[in-house]
Amino acid sequence: MTSEFYSRDVGRPLQQGDVFLTSGLTRVALAGNVHTPTAWSSFSTHRSDFATSVPGLPGLSSISGRAAVLVVSHDCHLDKEVHLRARELMREQGLSEEAAYESAEDDDSLDRHITVCPIIHLDNLAAADDKDARGQIRSGRRVGYLPLPDSAPLGLNGCVADLSYRATVDRLTLTQRLVSLTDDARLQLRYALARMDSLRTPDIGAELELAVGQRVVGVERPRGKKMTIVLHLSDGATLELLPRPGTTSLEGPRRQKAPTKTDE
Repeated sequence: MTSEFYSRDVGRPLQQGDVFLTSGLTRVALAGNVHTPTAWSSFSTHRSDFATSVPGLPGLSSISGRAAVLVVSHDCHLDKEVHLRARELMREQGLSEEAAYESAEDDDSLDRHITVCPIIHLDNLAAADDKDARGQIRSGRRVGYLPLPDSAPLGLNGCVADLSYRATVDRLTLTQRLVSLTDDARLQLRYALARMDSLRTPDIGAELELAVGQRVVGVERPRGKKMTIVLHLSDGATLELLPRPGTTSLEGPRRQKAPTKTDE
């Protein structure tokens, strides 16, 4: 866990790793067989049943509730439509780059949907006397969770981000940003996502170390390479994960306005 995890810069644009309060997360289940894991109980407070549009198929239920969430969409996806619209305005209407982006950024229909995961309390994942399980989760060894350092001012105490629960939400439902993560902390998030979705191993070294024959002794984000994670091996060699996919100018958050609280 990095020593500087939460950023002091409150004016950042929306970015991967931001912690928000949201109006609600929603998941869908069979109406006759709804199951809510204990870990998700705090944001599973409302249920609505509805029939499907296809005759003969069983009814469905939507289960929702307010939650604190972590933005997991990568930076290059957050303003993709804004970038494309600005380029279109420059090409077809001859607008300057500044004018084109000003127009695109004012269009609330662009890039409305992002992916988030809920922040849950450790007590809902492991019993207080289960020191082994709690230790694995808090240390980041258990795949699927990103431990968050305690912060009383933020109301984050004994919390982890549940990377196994991904939800697509309208960015306008993000009612209040609590904090952003530092670049080093965002690196930890990206590596946790890579382990969850690609490496899929409960031990940081298991399959990867077996494949390369060396132990992973460290992880870092090279300066100037925001999309790259470098693994340091015990023999002094390095491996790069999530390399920059080609050359493009359409990456990263563009909008300069910091997210603000919306009316509910």
